[in-house]
Amino acid sequence: MAYDQRMAHDPDDKRALFQQVVDDILDQIRDGRLNPNDPLPSARKMADLYGVASMTAQRALRELQHRRITYSVAGKGTFVHPDAFDLLRGGVLREPIDDPDLRSRVAAYLADQQAITIRYHHARTTDDKNTALHELLRHADTNNDLIDAVIKYQADRGNLAQQPEHLRRPSNDEKAPPPAKRPRSSRNRTPKQ
Repeated sequence: MAYDQRMAHDPDDKRALFQQVVDDILDQIRDGRLNPNDPLPSARKMADLYGVASMTAQRALRELQHRRITYSVAGKGTFVHPDAFDLLRGGVLREPIDDPDLRSRVAAYLADQQAITIRYHHARTTDDKNTALHELLRHADTNNDLIDAVIKYQADRGNLAQQPEHLRRPSNDEKAPPPAKRPRSSRNRTPKQ
């Protein structure tokens, strides 16, 4: 994600500055400019980019983490939560799930997710936090069929906006695009001599 412009402040916007920053980041997640596990700038860098005080940027980062849109890794920074898009999309649902089987599956998924999240927050070591975080990622990955079922259920009822193009899965008739390359960590590179 490239943050190359400062956010212009609209003097008629009545929202608090931190909320304007939060809303801008939420918009970037919704439209695919920010993806799961993408890093966010530090509070200092964010303050500069958005033209706000450092405390305002810190408050925005706290709000995003409180809403489970981001997560922090000690010494590494703040990242977009793997479930952020689903959480944001779920915020626009207009009616509850009335299918008892699907509702039960969703409840079990959320209960398991909550248990892992609690383990993460109660972890005493970085290794324990990382283990819980990886477990949370595996939990989301292994439940893609449930997420697809909820999306289909809500879409069939006209309750969801279309998923962004870059997140749509190709149908059987379409060829899947090649997976995106992940940047290699500089830690694993051997120095050139």
